[in-house]
Amino acid sequence: MKTDYEEVLWEFISLSEKLLNNNNLVEVKHFYKHDEYEMALEGLLIEIIGSRISSNNFDLKKMKNLVIHYGLNKEFNFDELIWNKFLNWANG
Repeated sequence: MKTDYEEVLWEFISLSEKLLNNNNLVEVKHFYKHDEYEMALEGLLIEIIGSRISSNNFDLKKMKNLVIHYGLNKEFNFDELIWNKFLNWANG
């Protein structure tokens, strides 16, 4: 059974897949499928921010709570600046 955080993460993945309209989320889905949620979220943020999708497409309060829950404000797997990039993206 998935937790609320995992369900919210999947909602963001699904929404992003529609907005990106390509296969950039294959690795994100792989991490999610293997219960590597923090890696899935970080990969998702990298794709969203890199694709310049507007933060207006997302519930930023939910997303920020998710980022903090998975510790990306303190640790990273792929991008040491992910927290700062997320904040800049969220603030437009």
